[in-house]
Amino acid sequence: MRSQLAVTESDYREAVEALVKLAWGDTSGSRAAAQVLLSLYNGAAWHVDLTDLGVLDLTNLQYALIAIRGRVVMMKEPHGMMENGAQIFEELCARWQHMNTWERYADKYKD
Repeated sequence: MRSQLAVTESDYREAVEALVKLAWGDTSGSRAAAQVLLSLYNGAAWHVDLTDLGVLDLTNLQYALIAIRGRVVMMKEPHGMMENGAQIFEELCARWQHMNTWERYADKYKD
């Protein structure tokens, strides 16, 4: 089982970079990529809808799974895997603000 979870730093970096590139788009795949990345970045503020992984092509699904493994097994945050990662992830947060849990579920918690 341990071998199925193995991930290299290089693979993790490649996956994060590919998902960041996809997340800048305006497609359902972009939304899924952003949710994965932002959930790994700050799980309290961002939640990935796992059914959205179904809109990813197989290459990007593989990148998503590698990124998840990298975050869990290596215990390294995704923004630390790329140059200017903190700034890039702040920009992703702004780009996908409407998917933030406080925005996304606000109507469920109104008085």
